[in-house]
Amino acid sequence: MCRIYTGFMNRMYDIFTAIFVGMNHVNPIDTGKITENLFVIRTGTANFYIYKSKNNMISFDAGFGKNHIINELHSLNIDPGCITHIFLTHSDFDHADGVSLFKNAKVYLSSDEEQMITRRKARMSGFIYNSKVRGKYYLLNDNDVITVGTTKIKAIATPGHTPGSMSYLVNDSILIVGDSFRIINGKVCTIKYYNMDTKKQEESIRKLARLKNVKIACTGHRGYTKKFNEAIRGWK
Repeated sequence: MCRIYTGFMNRMYDIFTAIFVGMNHVNPIDTGKITENLFVIRTGTANFYIYKSKNNMISFDAGFGKNHIINELHSLNIDPGCITHIFLTHSDFDHADGVSLFKNAKVYLSSDEEQMITRRKARMSGFIYNSKVRGKYYLLNDNDVITVGTTKIKAIATPGHTPGSMSYLVNDSILIVGDSFRIINGKVCTIKYYNMDTKKQEESIRKLARLKNVKIACTGHRGYTKKFNEAIRGWK
């Protein structure tokens, strides 16, 4: 029964990925190294990111499709048990489904996103809800700063895609945005699907446009850019 269920889920994963990539809704990049410390992981339609410091491995989002996550991590010689912290940009399944794989990680998410995982607020249509985040988690507010070893992580509230969407600024130079914007033809633009409040997302992008010294900006479905200032110029 477990094999049948796993096979079915893997097939659904492949179908979901093919549909969304084929419709050009998303264009995730393949798993690999971005810098000496920053890695991108592809799980079907989405990317999540791992920042590696001397004594910690910090994941920004957790992907979906557990078997696929394990395979992609192994391709980079990363053991899921070595992930020490997870910072969720939001709670949609393609970003949060893999949390339970990382048994040793402390999990963080926005205090405004908690309503999405406790069924106090529906994701869409008034009856579709995001899944719970299993185990203990810690809540963050706008401008909170968490220090993990030598790594500084600033939480930046960027509501719009969901009420508690959160971006993270790592060591003042790496910006992880999840679904707070996408990059098309080198330009920052809003997400065109599944936003709960696009007007708020536009305000959030303008907020991010005020950041200085960002060297790399990483998205959930459209890869990353090393030309953030140029990409977001139209929002300043």
